[in-house]
Amino acid sequence: MKLSHLALFATLAFSGALLSGCATATDKTKMAAATPAATTTAAPVETGAIRGIGYAAISIQPGRTRVQKQLMAIRASRLMAMRELAEKIYGLDVNSYASLSEGVMQADTLRGTVAGIVRSARTVSIGPIKSDIYETILEIDASDAAAMVAQGAPKYK
Repeated sequence: MKLSHLALFATLAFSGALLSGCATATDKTKMAAATPAATTTAAPVETGAIRGIGYAAISIQPGRTRVQKQLMAIRASRLMAMRELAEKIYGLDVNSYASLSEGVMQADTLRGTVAGIVRSARTVSIGPIKSDIYETILEIDASDAAAMVAQGAPKYK
């Protein structure tokens, strides 16, 4: 994969992290809105690897016991890391809508979506980073990512 494509994917992933804070959270997606945006400041990445990092808060997860909530946070953080990998591999589809009436802004909506299949992702680490936050770090070889891009992203509705 060319370096310019990787830079584009990284830029789009960062934009997605920024956009995720703009969305209104529903009950089922409070976890995604309440968790910190994914970053790439963890341990160094192997040459030729793409890294995705996801975070999830334990306390806001559904479950009757602390252990159930921890397991849900682990699953949520892993899914967030997968989403970041998909953003880096396939890019982020950004849609914007603005409405003016007599020169006055009436509505301004911004939405980012990503669709793709992530294969061959390795788990680098999963664990608590604070008393209430789990972090998952996943990694995929750049050659595997290039093969996925060549196959094309599936079209989901």
